[in-house]
Amino acid sequence: MNPSLSFTLPGVFIFGGSILFAFVARVVLLRFVRSVTESVRGRLEEAFIFVDPTRWVWVGTAALLLAPVLVWRFVGPGLAVLVLVALLAGPFVGFALSKARRRAKLVLQLPDMLLMLASSLRAGTSLQVGMDLAIRETPAPLSLEMAVVVREQRLGLALEDALETLATRLKLEEVDLVVSAMTIARDIGGNLAEILDQLARTLRAKATMEGKIRALTSQGKLQGLIVGALPMFLMAALSFLQHEAMMPLFNSGLGYMVLGVIGIAEVLGFLWIRKIVTIDI
Repeated sequence: MNPSLSFTLPGVFIFGGSILFAFVARVVLLRFVRSVTESVRGRLEEAFIFVDPTRWVWVGTAALLLAPVLVWRFVGPGLAVLVLVALLAGPFVGFALSKARRRAKLVLQLPDMLLMLASSLRAGTSLQVGMDLAIRETPAPLSLEMAVVVREQRLGLALEDALETLATRLKLEEVDLVVSAMTIARDIGGNLAEILDQLARTLRAKATMEGKIRALTSQGKLQGLIVGALPMFLMAALSFLQHEAMMPLFNSGLGYMVLGVIGIAEVLGFLWIRKIVTIDI
């Protein structure tokens, strides 16, 4: 066999394989970014945050690909794994916290809006006019959600269907009660102002009770956070104070096993404490 040919064929295969790998990696990366972008766009639109998520997704993808490599190179593989986990879980945790705060604001604003609607109906205005007045007087985010209902109704959708869409979008027990009460009152008749007034008092009492429960269980939640953060704090402190003694934890198979056990114990402890301090009404 010609010696030059024996060197040329492997080079051709390596070059072709590199091009094929680069093409497949590009296709996979673009599909990943596209799917994540659509998910982020849906979450942002759900929170009425109308920004282009493409740039943020690309920045997050670059950080996800580069940050663990740099940490691995200059610090160690153990911390690189923790950075990778933090970058993967950070956006989901941020979205979850933002959604929880928004839902809490909706629940707190709902009784006031119901009282405004009841007062408008008692004054002789129609439900449509009362909703317009309540939207102007109510701050976000409830005013934004109710504005969508009014806009859908003006575009030809029945009020009951618009309210059902609102309940499906928010998935809150309090909103389900309001939608059911308004739908029943419009179907079978009745004093809608009195119904909304009574429902507002009920929801306000429920929110007050939930606030008392949160206050009573806040100590347990704080203890859970402190106990959960204490091992991470000690690990970081000892890594600076006793660097040589802590390095086997991040550079050996036994250290990785210990970190895995610590991570599993942290998650189980967090879920256990959360279940203990969570009280449903």
